[in-house]
This record gives sequence, structure tokens and C-alpha cells, in this order.
Amino acid sequence: MKFKNHSLVWILSVALAGCLMGQPVAAGTGPGGKDLSTFNPSANFTLTDQNGETFELKDVRGKLVLLFFGYLSCPDVCPLTLSRVSRVYSQLSEAEREQVITVFVSVDTERDTVEKIREYLNYFKVNGIGLTGTQEDVDSVVKSYKAWYEKVRTESALGYLIDHTSYIYLIGADGLVKDLFWPDDDVRFMVKTIRKQLKGK
Repeated sequence: MKFKNHSLVWILSVALAGCLMGQPVAAGTGPGGKDLSTFNPSANFTLTDQNGETFELKDVRGKLVLLFFGYLSCPDVCPLTLSRVSRVYSQLSEAEREQVITVFVSVDTERDTVEKIREYLNYFKVNGIGLTGTQEDVDSVVKSYKAWYEKVRTESALGYLIDHTSYIYLIGADGLVKDLFWPDDDVRFMVKTIRKQLKGK
């Protein structure tokens, strides 16, 4: 599935509406107004990356992480979000890009294999790591970040879509969540926020 024609992706998003769009919350808080510091307090998790290797969040300690939950057949939020992240990278310097890693966790363990995840990420110019695992392992990570997803049966050829959390978690060099980016946050705001974290402010 290629996403070079983003106008087509937008049409699909209106027609299929397969993902949840987040609602704004107060600064420093997450879903339901929860304190961001309560998200994944262990600052670690273990899944399998797009190369079939074991990945732990602590492996990238010292870098900023843009964490996003989604799935490869997502018709709207996922490709649009990754395209937006690609634009963020394009506005960062080479040195800054090396310090920012995008981590995509698939919530579709039934269909999204490591090979498909690897191919999917190649369509986007992000410093990306794609992750999957057993249903139990993925659900554990989803729960630890107070995210959610739900399968929605359809009569389409896909058989089902998945409603899911649509925000991006900005994880600091210490492995803790520092901020959330919402679908309506523009690229300039995201770049400014990332640079602030890179400077340790």
C-alpha cells in the first residue's frame, strides 16, 4: 500500500473514518486529564521490531521518541500522522534528526507481520522502528500508556477496521512521557516542542 497521493488518503479518511481523532486536553495531562508522569512509569517495554529483533524502549534511552499506536490497514490517521512526522523530520537539522526516533506499535497482531511493517515504514521518511508482538504483549504496552483500540467489523474486503488512540507520545531522553501531539497540532508546533526537549528545557 503506497501513500504518495495524500489527497487520496484524505478521501479515504472521510469515506471510511476508521480511526479515532483525539480531543484536546489541558497541558501536561493525558486522556481523562491524567498526569503524563503516570504513563508507563517503568519507562520500558519489550516487543519485536520490523527486523524480527527484540526491542526494548530502554535501548534508545538518551534519545527522544515519538511513540504512536496504529495499524497498517488504517485508511486515515496512521498514514496522515506518519506523513506529518515526515515533515517534522524535514525541518530538523541532521544532528537533531539523529536524536529523534519514531516508534510505531501495531495493534493489529492478526495481520501486521514484521515484513509488512518494515515495508510500510519504508514509505515514510522517518527514523522509524515498527513493533509488534503477541496480543498479550501489545495489549500490555497499550495499557501502560493508557491508550486504547477496538476492532470494528465491516463489510469491506478488509473485514474489520480498528478505532484507536490517535495522539503521538513525546517520550524524553529519560524514557518518560513529556507531552502529547494531537492530530490537529501543526508541524511547526511539533518541531518547536521537540527542539525544546532536545535542549533539555
